[in-house]
Amino acid sequence: MSRGPTLPGRVAVAMSGGVDSSLAAALLRDAGWEVLGVTLQLRACDEAMASRSCCGADGIARARAVAGRLEIRHYVLDSVESFSQAVLRPAWEDYAAGRTPSPCLRCNEQIKFTAVLERGLAMDFDAVATGHYARIVNGPNGPELHRAVDPTKDQS
Repeated sequence: MSRGPTLPGRVAVAMSGGVDSSLAAALLRDAGWEVLGVTLQLRACDEAMASRSCCGADGIARARAVAGRLEIRHYVLDSVESFSQAVLRPAWEDYAAGRTPSPCLRCNEQIKFTAVLERGLAMDFDAVATGHYARIVNGPNGPELHRAVDPTKDQS
């Protein structure tokens, strides 16, 4: 489908409620993209603490408020069960075995990027974006995720 020179396309943005993802959504909207905000509910409401973490209920509220201010559609995806199985359970097992896990890395890889990509594809969006610091490089088999230019900010 040709979008023409004035409309870049449609992009689903993973919005945690933090500054990085909010700015990503605003910049894409300002650049002419049709932006859809997607936030993942990772904890049950009765378990979610009010914290600055993307796992807390306040992250959903902040993302919803930013989406409203930007006048973009916003969806909250129930990812509680997949988060528990793919992130929390292995983290507790690692702790019990004397290892120090990286739950956020596992969540980004197995929950966040996958869920937002699936929602974007299901809604016929052209791209997915996050506020994570990384690079996309065109590799021999298509786009590849690479480390950020600034290693102190890398979140790949």
